[in-house]
Formats: sequence, structure tokens, C-alpha cells
Amino acid sequence: MEREPVKEAKKVLRKRVTTARKALTDSYRATASSKMLDAVCQLPVYRSAHTVFLYASMPEEVQLYGLMRQALMDGKTVCLPLITGKGTMEAVSFSSLDDLVAGDYSILTVDPAKRKIVPAEEIDLILVPGAAFDREGGRLGLGAGFYDRFMTEKAPQGYRCAMAFSCQLVKKVPMEPHDVAVQYIITENEAFAVK
Repeated sequence: MEREPVKEAKKVLRKRVTTARKALTDSYRATASSKMLDAVCQLPVYRSAHTVFLYASMPEEVQLYGLMRQALMDGKTVCLPLITGKGTMEAVSFSSLDDLVAGDYSILTVDPAKRKIVPAEEIDLILVPGAAFDREGGRLGLGAGFYDRFMTEKAPQGYRCAMAFSCQLVKKVPMEPHDVAVQYIITENEAFAVK
């Protein structure tokens, strides 16, 4: 595939899937998120992880705040992304959900007074956000490339797991050479390794 048709295919798919995700009810989202949280906590890679890298969920995404709480109770180092420049980010840890404050685009981030940068090579498990995923691990991000760069350049050892609503699981995600696949996918209906 040439570059432009792939970019266009990504744009069309991103719009279709994010529209479907927004159409889910809050109660469905909450129940589905809770099921996925239970599934991720059963994973051997979660149980053995010392450092987990999560993201602050937007309202229409799988809700990860319960997982943050659980991981902190389990004694893990819990990190969130900190945007450091165009397409670049670092992992910053926090010790309580009370340490989170509104950041850019109203996305929660760790309070600057309480954040501590964690070396990316210490990350064992990465919960990867995305608009769409396929059964081969293909991932369609939101278009800025932050996660692809971070997972390739800084934390290639981190086990890449996606939690997504079943409406986000598609037949095939159009991929470009720089796109990084995930290794495990959890939806409200199933959980499977892709590699």
C-alpha cells in the first residue's frame, strides 16, 4: 500500500470506530471496563510486573482508574505518560489517585510537584490506548505517534497489552512500518495473545 491511501484508510477507520465507541452508554462502559480490569489482573505478566505504564482514560475510553487503584494496592510502581515534546513522552509515577490533576486537553496527569520520572527500561507492562485493534495485534492509535515512538525507542521490553471495547476490534488495521503491534488484547467478551 502506498503511504497516502494507508493514511486515508486509517482516518476513515478511526472516525468509524471512535463514533461506535462514543455511542456506548456510560453503564455499559463501566460494566465492560470492570470485566476487563478483572481480566488484566489475572494475567501472569500483570502479577509479576513491578512497573506498569497506564494512561488516564478519557470518558469514552475503557476506564483504567480502577486498575490504577488496584495496581497501587498491589504494590506496583504505576506510571502515566508525560508529554515532553512533539511526539515524545516519559513515564512518571504517582502514589495515589489524589496526585492526579487536569493537564493538556483536560487529560489527567501527575501533579508537577509530585511526579517522578521512571526510567522507561524499568517498565514491565504497558496498557496501550488506541482507536482500533485487529486479531494480529495491529493497532490504530490517535495519530500523533507518541506510543509507537515510546514503545520502540524507550521501552521495547514492556509487554504491550490493549484493553478495548469489542466495537474497537476490527478485521484489519491498516499499518505503516513505524506502527507497533500489541501482544495481548482484552475486550469485555474475550482475552487473547496475538503473538
